[in-house]
Amino acid sequence: MADLPIVLKYAASETFSPGGGVTGVRSTAVSARVRNDAYAKDVSLAYMDSIGVWNQAPLSFSETFGDHDIFRLTDSTIYMVRFALRYAVAGRVDWDNNGGGDYRIDESRPNTVGGNVTLNKAVARRGSEAGGGFTFTTSWVEGEILVKNLSYNKRVGLRFSANGWTTSFDSLATYGGNVATFQGSSQVEVWKFKTPELNLDTSVPDFAFAVFYQSLDSGEWFWDSDFGRNYRLSKADMASVE
Repeated sequence: MADLPIVLKYAASETFSPGGGVTGVRSTAVSARVRNDAYAKDVSLAYMDSIGVWNQAPLSFSETFGDHDIFRLTDSTIYMVRFALRYAVAGRVDWDNNGGGDYRIDESRPNTVGGNVTLNKAVARRGSEAGGGFTFTTSWVEGEILVKNLSYNKRVGLRFSANGWTTSFDSLATYGGNVATFQGSSQVEVWKFKTPELNLDTSVPDFAFAVFYQSLDSGEWFWDSDFGRNYRLSKADMASVE
């Protein structure tokens, strides 16, 4: 996944009956992270509907984080069971098609994430701590990671550095529940993290990190490292990255 310039962040597609005589309500939401290779980008969803017909729908620009952008689609008219993401930029077309097999969801398992693990959001925070007659500025990172529930026994967290990788450490996340769905069984879990509160290191302006998911049942590791470059997050209080 690291070599792809587009990766699925999260997708869910459902058709459900909320009650009160209302039936057949559709809800589809897709978010993608794309490498910022040029200003003009064309990001779209190629999807198969429930009767086997392939269609396309555009994703809209949502937010930029410097070296990557977030694109999203929210649609109440489509329902999909199989899909891939298309990214056209600078005369080049790339796909995230889940390693060639496309992403697949259905009524019983209506959601998924790309690469089995993805950063949902990280926020830089600052605080203060008194000691020895001095007050020190502290800093840390907190946020959420989304993982596909492949196994019950797992470790989820981030590999993190505050000094440009001179030193680094792993900070584990804690289970925060399943991403809610209207129907079926959610395949996606939310894991919440907060790194230790350390004295603010001003030698570099950014935190650097990648998020990971280790299946303790199979021994497999999955990483989201922002297209292999690691996430960079300003140490300014409340700076964020997705």
